[in-house]
Amino acid sequence: MATIERAFDIVNAKVNAALSPQGFTCRDVKSGESDELASLYTGEETAYSIVYYKDKKHMVMRSCDMVDNAPDNEWKTMATWMFDPETDSEKEAESIGNDFAENVSSPVFKQISRPKKKKKKESDDGNGDPVFFSKRLINIFPELRDEIREEQDSYEDFRAVTFTKEHIVPKVMELLSEGTQSEIDKLSDILSAQYSYGDIDTRPLITIVILNSITEHSQKDAIKQNMSEDLIKAWTAAEKFRGKKVKPAKQKKQSLMQKLMMESIENQKAYNEGKL
Repeated sequence: MATIERAFDIVNAKVNAALSPQGFTCRDVKSGESDELASLYTGEETAYSIVYYKDKKHMVMRSCDMVDNAPDNEWKTMATWMFDPETDSEKEAESIGNDFAENVSSPVFKQISRPKKKKKKESDDGNGDPVFFSKRLINIFPELRDEIREEQDSYEDFRAVTFTKEHIVPKVMELLSEGTQSEIDKLSDILSAQYSYGDIDTRPLITIVILNSITEHSQKDAIKQNMSEDLIKAWTAAEKFRGKKVKPAKQKKQSLMQKLMMESIENQKAYNEGKL
């Protein structure tokens, strides 16, 4: 197992190696909170920060704009990973560091980190789309890395519902059947965090597609032990859609979320009936 200080150093080494060639400087900073570890990287237009929250056991990467040579502190979350120093090793820290380093090297994330240069719809839905969410689960299911890559290489658009049903749900069910409570708690923590950060396309994947696949009471109880209150409430609301065919009211155009929910419900019903 790796101490959190050692894990934090590993993650920062990866990020620093990615940012230094881009002209970023690692600043000597300390978090004002005793239950946090923090680092800061500043460039001409953007600042990046890595924070580890000891109580939540979350490793978070975030960004904000630079104003007058200082961060404006309007931080936006770019990625969140679960890291438990009692069960995770340096290998998991390496994976987190690689993911964070990839994020700060990605043109997509560079655009997200500069909101003043590109208008972005303001909402409380977070910035975690289905691909972002799927990649967070690599920390528990490493084989997802290749499966995500294959999905992106094979299809123009990421088939969120199909991919979740075919690749994520079976792994979740196997974990619930054969995994330890500690492993289940780790999954629950990631689902809770990503439900909070996820966009309106991701949240139904978590509730309607993944959680509604769990039918055994013992497995429900196990995954709820470390689940956030918000996700428990959302799951309870989503359960009413299990096995039901819902006809939406007539309207000129369905929203993406409505389409996703309808596709999720139809796929789940067919899955339960053994047609898929």
